[in-house]
Amino acid sequence: MARVIENGKVLYPITVQDTATLQILMSAFADDQALELTRTTGLAHFYSRSRKALWRKGDTSGHRIYVSQVVSDCDQDSFLYLARPEGPVCHLGTTSCFAETPTAINPLAKLQSYVEQSVIHPRPESYTMSLLQGDLERLVKKIGEEAIEVITAAYAPQEQQQSALIWESVDLLYHLTVVWARFGITLDALMTEIVRRHQPNPSSESEP
Repeated sequence: MARVIENGKVLYPITVQDTATLQILMSAFADDQALELTRTTGLAHFYSRSRKALWRKGDTSGHRIYVSQVVSDCDQDSFLYLARPEGPVCHLGTTSCFAETPTAINPLAKLQSYVEQSVIHPRPESYTMSLLQGDLERLVKKIGEEAIEVITAAYAPQEQQQSALIWESVDLLYHLTVVWARFGITLDALMTEIVRRHQPNPSSESEP
C-alpha cells in the first residue's frame, strides 16, 4: 500500500510490529508530523483520516505503544513501527487488531522475558535470581566458563560437534541474557545496534 494524499496532506500507511513476538499489531496512517513525533518521543503517533487530526496511541485507553525504531520501505512511502505495546492494542481488547494472525514467538525474547520475570517475581531459591542479585564476579566468571565450553564444543568429534555447539551456545546465551538484564540492556537495544552496524555507508555507494 502506497501513501495517499487527502486535502493536500500526504499520509503514509503504518504497520506496527511487536519486536518481541514479531506479531503484527495494527495498521494506521501517519503524516510527517506524526512520524517525527514518533521518532523523537518513542511513542506511537498516527493521523486519523476520519477526525482529520493527529493522535497518540494510549491517550484514551492508557495502552501506549513504545516505538524503538521507525523503518521505511524502499520507496519511502510506507513505514514500519518496531514497538513494544503496553497492554492490548486493539480497541476490542485483544493484543492485535489482526486477532487471527499467528504469533511468531522470538525464542530470545521469550528467554529474556523469563529472566525479567525473575526480577519482577523473585524466588530466593532461583538460580537466575542468585546470578542477578549476587556477586557480579561470579556471573562474569560463569560467562567466561560457558564461552570456553563453546570453544571446546567446536573441537568435539564430528559426530558430536553440532549438538554440542548448540547445547553450549544456548547455555552461553542464557548467561548473557542474565547479564543484559542485570545492566538493563534489552533485545531492542541489541537489535538496534546490529542494524546500525549494517547500515550502508552512503559515501561508498555509487549513484543509480
